[in-house]
Amino acid sequence: MFFLVIFIFTCAAKAGLSLNVSNPCPSMCKCTPEETILCNRAGLKTLPGEIAASTISLNLSNNYLRILNTNTFRNLTFLHSLWLDGNNLTFLTPGTFHLLRLGMLNLGHNFITDLPNQLFEGLIQLKTMHLEANRITAVGCTFRGLLNLRNLYLNNNQISSISDSAFLYLNKLHFLHLSRNNLSSLPVRLFTELTKLKYVFLSHNPWRCDCSLLWFWRWTAARRAVIEGLDCTFLGPPNTTAPQQPRPGDLGDCTLPLELASEDKCRVADTSVAPKPPALPGQNVFQTHHICPCP
Repeated sequence: MFFLVIFIFTCAAKAGLSLNVSNPCPSMCKCTPEETILCNRAGLKTLPGEIAASTISLNLSNNYLRILNTNTFRNLTFLHSLWLDGNNLTFLTPGTFHLLRLGMLNLGHNFITDLPNQLFEGLIQLKTMHLEANRITAVGCTFRGLLNLRNLYLNNNQISSISDSAFLYLNKLHFLHLSRNNLSSLPVRLFTELTKLKYVFLSHNPWRCDCSLLWFWRWTAARRAVIEGLDCTFLGPPNTTAPQQPRPGDLGDCTLPLELASEDKCRVADTSVAPKPPALPGQNVFQTHHICPCP
């Protein structure tokens, strides 16, 4: 009986030890007890295969990653923070970031040119999005569905156009960085529904200070938001929260009716046809997109 008890306790102890053994850490990374994996500056060209499913924070900054697919992060269902900045990413496939708990996504300092519709579908808890220092030229419906987004960094790109519905449902957006792009105007009522928007950074854009921005002057005056970098005289000194009344020669002489905000112009590709990355040299890729109104 004595030996049976000893045997039972020994087995229980071994079982306990086996349960406490932490998940293996990728050899080129550093791991912490807080389920954080640091693989930044590790020379990675592909994602390590042994990343634990329980990982909460994953840092892949400053590597050589070029391609992400819909299976890349599929098992990381507990992931809260994901750093992918400073890689060689050029194209992102919708479905890659279907991470329901993710709160922060950093895609800055890559070579991304396009933001497909539904790219970030499923990121229902995302609060901060970094897309600065890429090669983005236009903003469409990409951010639709990010209902908890508070901070959006789009600075240092090549953005020349923004859909008037681009931020339509971002009701919690608080901070927007659009500095250092190619913007000359903003769509009428772009920010009308953004009741929480407080800080807007717009410096180093080739703004056209004419009647097309009268709506923006009115919005700024009503919201008392902090506007930085839109150096039009009717907005007063830089960084002001108290726009001046329009003077002759500014917006006071506007006689043309303002362009009315149009219906939701966002369009999405038919869900049966998933966007594909650009063809490699020597490949012929035939792809058809069916365009339909956003739901």
